[in-house]
Amino acid sequence: MLNLSRTHDFQVHLSPSPEYPAAVNPPSFNWPENIESQQYNLELKNISNGYSCDWQKVNSPMQLSFELPLGQYQWRLVTASGDEPEQVSEWVEFEITEALSSYIAPTTKELFEQCDGREQWLMYFDEDIDAVKKQSADIYPKLKHTATLSVPMSQITYPKHYQRGQEEGKREAIANARLWIDRDLMTHALLYRVWGEEVHGLEAVERLLQFAEWSMEGPASLLRPCTWGDEVGCSLARNLFLAYHWLSPLLNENEKGLFIRPMLIRIARQISERLEQDEFIQYPGHSHTSRLPAYLGLAGLALYREHDREECEKWLSEALTIYRGILPFYGGIDGSWVEGPFYASTYSKWYHPFFLSVERLSDFSFYEHPFYQNFLTFARDFIAPEQDIHPFGDGFWCRRDGKEWPGFFSQNPLRIYAVRFGDQVDYQQSQALESSITDYRLHLLDVIPTIKQIEFNQAVQSKKADEKKLTELQALNHYYYHAGLGKLTQQQMALYYRASPFGNSSHRHGDQGNIGFFDNDVDILVPTGSYGYRFGSKHHSEWTRHTIAHNLPLVGGQGQTLDDQSAIARIVDRRTETDYHVITLDLSDTYAEPVERFHRTFVLLENYGLIIVDFILLTEAKALNWRLHSPLDTTLSDDSVVLSDSAQRIKPYKCSLVSHSGVPATLEHGYEGELSIPDRAIESDASKDVVHLDWALPEGREHLVVGCCIREGLELPQIRYLKDATEAKTVIELKIQGYLITV
Repeated sequence: MLNLSRTHDFQVHLSPSPEYPAAVNPPSFNWPENIESQQYNLELKNISNGYSCDWQKVNSPMQLSFELPLGQYQWRLVTASGDEPEQVSEWVEFEITEALSSYIAPTTKELFEQCDGREQWLMYFDEDIDAVKKQSADIYPKLKHTATLSVPMSQITYPKHYQRGQEEGKREAIANARLWIDRDLMTHALLYRVWGEEVHGLEAVERLLQFAEWSMEGPASLLRPCTWGDEVGCSLARNLFLAYHWLSPLLNENEKGLFIRPMLIRIARQISERLEQDEFIQYPGHSHTSRLPAYLGLAGLALYREHDREECEKWLSEALTIYRGILPFYGGIDGSWVEGPFYASTYSKWYHPFFLSVERLSDFSFYEHPFYQNFLTFARDFIAPEQDIHPFGDGFWCRRDGKEWPGFFSQNPLRIYAVRFGDQVDYQQSQALESSITDYRLHLLDVIPTIKQIEFNQAVQSKKADEKKLTELQALNHYYYHAGLGKLTQQQMALYYRASPFGNSSHRHGDQGNIGFFDNDVDILVPTGSYGYRFGSKHHSEWTRHTIAHNLPLVGGQGQTLDDQSAIARIVDRRTETDYHVITLDLSDTYAEPVERFHRTFVLLENYGLIIVDFILLTEAKALNWRLHSPLDTTLSDDSVVLSDSAQRIKPYKCSLVSHSGVPATLEHGYEGELSIPDRAIESDASKDVVHLDWALPEGREHLVVGCCIREGLELPQIRYLKDATEAKTVIELKIQGYLITV
């Protein structure tokens, strides 16, 4: 039997399948290839009408050039003839329905033909400019202001963190590259391309020529082992192709042919080689590498007239293949992003220039994939809210206006998506985010709308929000299976939780079952920590990634297992009643022995607060540290901890263990060690003003904990035990509201 199981959590999923159903028509047939240099025969059957076909000696991904008729299908793989005996996989079933969008991307030849006869063809045609300029009247002064912030040419230098004694400059070099290239170069290039302001065009040319002097090796290289990181190379790869194309009227032939173009060719070849190094088509979970395919597509489109046509076709074809069926790997059909809101906010933007260019050149749009269609809902729930912290995953502590990674937590995550897939409410929320921006930071290439975006801008303003959606926003119960992230709301209260099928690895922490609890966007209970000055710092590796930093218990002093894709969580109960929600998670696989069973239940009650019920069964007796974390002011009061907001934006909350009323909490403030290095320009946005609440519970094989975080002055719930605790049956009576809730 041919085994199609994944061997690494970065590896491609078997799809289409019952777990990863067809997202578009035709689907991309993807499978983990665990036999080196093996080719396969793919057999496909339409169960509905008996039609069958097969393809010989293919590899993943296998993509069709025609749509499949509606119906039920099954497919399997057979190892192609070789020295080893033939192996056959099990049949894998999937369905093609009317709801699936047609998804046949144009060929490289078709795209190049649409470019022919034009001087400019990336994102904007020349005939688009008047309409684009008119639509962007409110953007123009912000771009002009951003241009005034440009770093002087005299301060732009090749990164030095490869030199002995300068290693700490790596993070500063990343920040500089984004300032000099992503912000400054593209600001001036846009002012020239759209508004025709030659003074800005010449400023952009000067900067482009400066970057063309940089060595593409060392800290500006994209190739592994990436000893000095690859972020500088990513900024070069992301923007120089577009800048070169837009600025070409201002460049002479020597500047193009002898100076800039050789660098661009080297960058494109490095991208292609990096994709090969990482076996990207099989392992698309490399977070940095997953930015690169879109840049490679732009390289092919920008250079096809000036460089070897066959190589440009190869670059463009590779990008088209990857976006037709491999990416978004971390983005699911439900629009969610496995790596959390911080990464979702920016990884949902890297590809915009390529997508918008393909869309302008053809009738095809990559945005028809359901991830892009549904991302708006996930962004509305997890990224757009005006909170200081956006749980979960690395970067949850970063802010839109933060100093740490300016613009990486997107200034407006709804851009592109709100007008395409939203309604008037989404459009207005996007506009509100846009109006708060005074200068642009990182993602400038979705700021000025294309012709297609202008059409969507006009259409969305007449779309009224349906009443169901408006009502749902007041009492939300959303769970995104792909990312394993959920959100509950009751009026102004919001509870976020994590229960992921992806486990605890990559940019995810040991925090399955962790929560973020907010009232009117004010942080009440939150995860804590940051990178520290550098990714992989002691603070990050020994605090932020570990359970101790999150709103979860430690069992015998130990938290959840890290870097473990099998540390998965499941939802076992999810319901919404009048004025409250109940969610129960199974966290049994997230802790190592001696944890045998761990069920965690959340009850979010309107105008009351949050109740957490934990049932933990162990194979041997261990003590329990039941922990919460808050950025609010804290006061110990008898068996409770009162959390109050010094700005008085919300009423105080009271945290206590109803099940262990005689056990007092202990408080610890802040962190050990520095979150920044004083002589460096970058400092963390993470607040040091956090308090860690810890209830030390005695040893036992069974722990039943009922914890509350409720508004001060309200009565605590009364508990009545209906059955043996091993069955985790507890009745909580909230007398203040008259509810009887069973968990």
